[in-house]
Amino acid sequence: MVKVIASVLNADFSKKKEWLPQLNESEIDGIQWDIMDNKYVPNTGIEKQLIGELRPQTKLFFESHLMVVDPENYLEEMAELGTQLLIFHIETTNNPKNIIKEINDFGMSAGIAINNKTPAEKIFPHLDKVDLSLVMSVEAGFGGQKFNPLALEKISLLRKKIDEEAIACEIEVDGGIKFETAKECVKAGADILVSGTGIFKHQKGIKEAIKEMKEL
Repeated sequence: MVKVIASVLNADFSKKKEWLPQLNESEIDGIQWDIMDNKYVPNTGIEKQLIGELRPQTKLFFESHLMVVDPENYLEEMAELGTQLLIFHIETTNNPKNIIKEINDFGMSAGIAINNKTPAEKIFPHLDKVDLSLVMSVEAGFGGQKFNPLALEKISLLRKKIDEEAIACEIEVDGGIKFETAKECVKAGADILVSGTGIFKHQKGIKEAIKEMKEL
């Protein structure tokens, strides 16, 4: 069964007492936190202290997605805030092996992401060292964008590489994920769907949105 992660980038935190219990009671597999520096992407994302604030209020899995120019400067703080899996962008470093090792040294699992215009092959050498590969299906930095179908080819290439070499690395896709695009991603080989608008603005509510995606 496909996993579903809720992106809270565009969630209304003034109403977290309404949506957090719904996530806790749903079939969701975790929450994704988007951390930005207004340099790598032209946005500031989520305030980091919110991660620490919500950590005691839920047992859900926390993954954090770093969209920053200097990911190595965030590792210790993200671990202290309660991140269990930390994702960085291949485009932001010349030494991904070191960052992966440091993430693991801080007790977190490591994930590696590729932006919309980056070839999937760029992360092939690192797949056996990380737990997750993240394919962005929109331009990194903003929620609510339209899904870019170029992501499907990248997912397929990663699926082929991972299966052929029996690598223990899951494929996650993030950006413009609603029911129809989710189906295409699963068909292409995605293991994990990250959705924000598709969950929080679903006509039938949060729980039903998650249920629909989980049944793909």
